[in-house]
Amino acid sequence: MPKQVDHSSRRATISDAVMRLLARDGLESISLRHVAAEAGVSAGQVQHYFPSKEAMMEFATTTIAERIAARITAAGPDPDLHQILTALLPTGPESAADARVLIGYLAFASVRPHIAETLATNGVGFRDHIAAMITDHPDPTAAAESLLALLDGLALHVTIGQLSQEKAQALLTAAIDETQGTPSARSTQPPK
Repeated sequence: MPKQVDHSSRRATISDAVMRLLARDGLESISLRHVAAEAGVSAGQVQHYFPSKEAMMEFATTTIAERIAARITAAGPDPDLHQILTALLPTGPESAADARVLIGYLAFASVRPHIAETLATNGVGFRDHIAAMITDHPDPTAAAESLLALLDGLALHVTIGQLSQEKAQALLTAAIDETQGTPSARSTQPPK
């Protein structure tokens, strides 16, 4: 009788290996051989689920998007601008690992026009969602673009250790408050 294979379990094992390698060792570590070694399976098994590096990277970004959505959902049924944007900032071990993977994916996409185009299209949708939340600004779209660009820069600086998570959060909070024209108790001097 042929051995029964639990495909969902094997895919989860391989998927976890892809995510660990990306977060720990970066984009260069993603190959059939490296993923197979990390997962403890054959390269053929990896290729069955992920036929290319691009497929592995697409899986990783989908996984991270799901994690970010879960962090936003955990903020409550009607998250505000602070909660949504803070969910994208690396503030703990999982979100820091996700940020490292996303930064690698952006580098990967930067030399693959078809991926970059998809990212740009998705980015416009997210920008428009953020702009719709900015009500007291003369140009909500420009304000949303500025906040998202700042967020990307803050995530990169936290990831490489140039800024602390706390300082990045304070800078993001101050920028959101300024954009909304509402000085708030949250908006204090960023820690040095």
